[in-house]
Amino acid sequence: MKRTCTTAAAAALAISLTAAGCQSSGGSDGPIKVGSINGITGLFQTPEVPKAVKAVFDEVNAAGGVGGRKLELVSRDDAMDPARAGQAARELIKSEGVVAMAGSSSAVDCGLNRATYGKEKIVSIPAVGVDPSCFTSPNIAPVNPGPYALTTAMLYYASETLKRDKVCIDYTVLPGSGGGIENAIKEWTNLTGKSLAHKNLAVGQGDPTRYLVADKNAGCQAVLYNATVAPWFAQARTQGMQNVDFLLAANSYTDANAKVIPADMNAYAGTEWQPYTDPTLPGNERWAKLVDENGIQKTAFSQGAVMAADVFVQVLKGIQGDITRASVTKAFKDMKPIDYPMAGSPWVFGPGGEHSPIKGSQFVKADKGGWKVLPGGFTVPTKK
Repeated sequence: MKRTCTTAAAAALAISLTAAGCQSSGGSDGPIKVGSINGITGLFQTPEVPKAVKAVFDEVNAAGGVGGRKLELVSRDDAMDPARAGQAARELIKSEGVVAMAGSSSAVDCGLNRATYGKEKIVSIPAVGVDPSCFTSPNIAPVNPGPYALTTAMLYYASETLKRDKVCIDYTVLPGSGGGIENAIKEWTNLTGKSLAHKNLAVGQGDPTRYLVADKNAGCQAVLYNATVAPWFAQARTQGMQNVDFLLAANSYTDANAKVIPADMNAYAGTEWQPYTDPTLPGNERWAKLVDENGIQKTAFSQGAVMAADVFVQVLKGIQGDITRASVTKAFKDMKPIDYPMAGSPWVFGPGGEHSPIKGSQFVKADKGGWKVLPGGFTVPTKK
């Protein structure tokens, strides 16, 4: 899904290097540098994310900064290239001396750099967590549920809210993410005691007919799907599957996709924050105003960017004394939960060995070329 910030040049070393051979990570003077790794080019693009993080930082800076110091976002484009993602993290930590990572949106950052973040004792608050390592690392805590908690919520919604007995899944899975999806399915089974009627975690590009025929043969009443939307629904309609409920993952929740879903098909989408298509929902008013004022695209990912920046700033403002990498890391490890109305549950970093604080998903349904928010608020899967 096509989803930024200008890539800042590495700053010239203007102070003496420490004995360890790297810049000081913060202090009492100068800007507070914050790192971010985003997909600006490549297969996973999130250009609006660093723009939205910077917009929040600019807002804070215009009001005097944090403790009188300005926030400076230093973003790197990894182009979904592991080598570039690793280099970006090293540059941000060693050369730029960032105090933390905030607002990252990369498909490869967490898995590749989790060990580096642990070694350097630096925290990361991604706007968009993608791979399993984003949710199972001591130094990373995303502000989104991610594809795994969301998959559990979608399965739960299909079986418990829509009351479908035969639930199926047809997913395209990124390399290294299959285990996370399998665990999400197991979590749903543990919560409900139910099993899938059909599962395919290797859906490819091209003609989807064979996948849909397999769903029909399995008697699927609800199908979770996360790949290209238009050809899937065109063929599903040809196959006469108008009575099937199709549940789309968050990456498919876009204005463009709503327009290509046939009116007689049942298409739902699980969202990670309050649905962005309704700016009147709790928390969305601030986000909508901010992105509108800065000419930033309204997407779910820009919601995550604003949330990541907001919670980062809130924790930063609670630090007594110098804002350094060490003090920032301690503040996030010691923090109390933050209620953020755009999300389905409180967000907290904390001291644990893994972090997946956001659990809820809101649901919308394709309707007349747009998305209609469904009643019931956030779905947070619980044991029956």
